[in-house]
Amino acid sequence: MDKKTAGKKKQFKPKVLAFTCLWCGVGKNETNPVEVFSDFKLIKLMCSGRINTALALQTFEKGADGIIVFGCPEGKCHYCIGNQNALEEKKTIKEMLTILGIKPERFKLALDDFREDNKFESEISKFVKEIRRLGPSPISITEKT
Repeated sequence: MDKKTAGKKKQFKPKVLAFTCLWCGVGKNETNPVEVFSDFKLIKLMCSGRINTALALQTFEKGADGIIVFGCPEGKCHYCIGNQNALEEKKTIKEMLTILGIKPERFKLALDDFREDNKFESEISKFVKEIRRLGPSPISITEKT
């Protein structure tokens, strides 16, 4: 790796979107649908089951370097099967990312009760670190040609 490439990688600040279930204990302000943190933007959904392949692909297309979805632990979904739907959708999303030449590690689904300990902070920190390691996403329509 030459100095120019190393400098760009060092300056890289990933665009990470976190979609979160309203019920799993993530987020400081339950009335604010979007929260901005230094390393990511948090967007609240009524349920992790609302995530779908089209939304994920469009998010990458618009410039995201990584997406993490937070949901309730299995068997504890407020809507009974939302997190099961999210688990099924995760498979399709990762398959589509692979087909498009995007590393599937850029998408993560985390199901847990994030009110406890520092689970949320730990999970997001590990994910942002992984996205930094991967570097910028290979696709983005927001780049000017």
